[in-house]
Amino acid sequence: MIIKSHLKSLHLDHKTVFLRADLNVPINKGIILNDHRLNAIIPTLSYFIDHHATIVLATHIGRPQDHESELSTRHLMPWFVQRGYHIIFAPDLEQVSHVINEHQGSIILLENMRFYPGEQTSDPHFAAQLARGCDYYINDAFALLHRNDTSITLLPDLFAPDKRSVGFLIEQELNNLNRLIEKPTHPFTLILGGGKIDSKIPLLQNLIPHIDHLLLCPAIVFSFLKALHKPVGKSLVDDAALEICRALLEEARTRHITVHFPTDYQIAHESFEGRLSYVDADQFPQDGVGVSIGPKTYAPFAQIIHDSKTLFYNGLMGTVSRPETLGGMDAILKAMATSQGFSVIGGGDSVAAAEMLGYANDIGYLSTGGGATLSYLSGAPLPGLKPFC
Repeated sequence: MIIKSHLKSLHLDHKTVFLRADLNVPINKGIILNDHRLNAIIPTLSYFIDHHATIVLATHIGRPQDHESELSTRHLMPWFVQRGYHIIFAPDLEQVSHVINEHQGSIILLENMRFYPGEQTSDPHFAAQLARGCDYYINDAFALLHRNDTSITLLPDLFAPDKRSVGFLIEQELNNLNRLIEKPTHPFTLILGGGKIDSKIPLLQNLIPHIDHLLLCPAIVFSFLKALHKPVGKSLVDDAALEICRALLEEARTRHITVHFPTDYQIAHESFEGRLSYVDADQFPQDGVGVSIGPKTYAPFAQIIHDSKTLFYNGLMGTVSRPETLGGMDAILKAMATSQGFSVIGGGDSVAAAEMLGYANDIGYLSTGGGATLSYLSGAPLPGLKPFC
């Protein structure tokens, strides 16, 4: 799908813009732990500021059940202040129009969108409240495009087609993801890890006609292994997906796609938090929980990655809370970072690992989307794009 940002054709000088962003960053005790999504919005913000626009900035954080102070967008304020932005926090929607009049040319940060019941109930009255006082609507929340939140799907329809647009980030995301599904350069290698196999199956089904190699990593690999009646111990398995795993492997065979399984694994004993060790694939113990690929797998997987011209990776192996489980992740990311191919990483945890391990600057593109990235590459419709099609 080709959707371009029309920001540069809009008459934004001294106008008020409602900007829906996705600044859903990890926060612990008021401290931002990863600001990738904040940095990603800077080009769009800078363009508005250069045109002396007033920016009503809306985002959500987490999945609040109530007005939980630790999930307030107020915690984002220092990040903006430290970078020289003139920003005002507006905790009360009823006062936003007044704040707009009093602080022309500023960023007005709204409280967590999900503190308001109307955000996730397709409430037209809430949409009208958000639109009040704004001349334009801009959506740059790529990671929310697969959601039906009011500020994503209903709000843009309150603005004329020439008064709404996607931002620079969404355009950039679509351009990079399109390179994976529209005539990718071969060989194309898909690397899948992590859990949530139900969200990865549609991705694999849609990409399988395009790829040459499939590297299956923990934890998703264990559903495929169990489907083949291989030992997986106590590893995470989606029993409901075993039949479709077998079907996908058969399709890969008929399409001459090479499916690569690890030759060894890092496992935890009894539970994911248990004692760690390495085992060969054919010696997987009954008490073992697969955590990551093992060191014997590093080199052969890295060679496939180095020989690839297009790469997509999704699904964290290991956990950042146990750095000793990130050896496999490090090996995969290092190979991607040194590959000459075009590489994309999708998924918040995977992107965070790339940044933590020092490979972020050497990866072709780090997508800000998790579910939205998978949905788009799966060929699923994204409700948030409908107002701009």
